Amino acid sequence: MTPEYTPFDQGRRAQGSFATKPTDFTKALRTNLLWQLVRFVMINLKMIRVIRKSHH
Repeated sequence: MTPEYTPFDQGRRAQGSFATKPTDFTKALRTNLLWQLVRFVMINLKMIRVIRKSHH
């Protein structure tokens, strides 16, 4: 006996099948506090540069 799905359910299931699965390296970067700190500093420096350019 196969379950009956509504068109809405079938659309959601189809969308979920295209989701990418993160690699082990990606998961490691996402959980590494040192890498997060480096990215935080880099993004803040980039924002400071943009703000300084807009004030001149």
